[in-house]
Amino acid sequence: MATPEPSRVDGMDEHSPYGASQAAGYFLQLYPYVFATGDLNAWEGMSEDGCDFCSSVSEGVREMHDSGGWAEPWTPEISIVSYGTDPADPERHVIETRFLAPAHKTYSGRPGTVSNIEARDVAIYVQVRWQGDRWAVEGVKVE
Repeated sequence: MATPEPSRVDGMDEHSPYGASQAAGYFLQLYPYVFATGDLNAWEGMSEDGCDFCSSVSEGVREMHDSGGWAEPWTPEISIVSYGTDPADPERHVIETRFLAPAHKTYSGRPGTVSNIEARDVAIYVQVRWQGDRWAVEGVKVE
């Protein structure tokens, strides 16, 4: 699909709590993009191997697109609520976000069915860790 990849966010490459929160926000902006396009490069480039949520999204995107499906493009509203540093590892931060997703549709390839996805307003916690020159997502929790 001709959906543009979200632009990288200013400050997301800073080795600081602000940079961690910007990276988490950018990562969440990629969520609707990967389902709309099937392009997992940026998503997987930020995902650590042990991130179950990240892997689950990658698998879901592959299954959807391999069967000829896709998701309607949509843009989330993401607000950074708070962030905290892991006392045992100052390179690790947990970013609390508010994620507002508008109603949208998904399309399966075989058989061709349309699913209506309701609007959602959820808290999402993104755990990131500094990996020398970038932030990597270690885990995501949706409430």
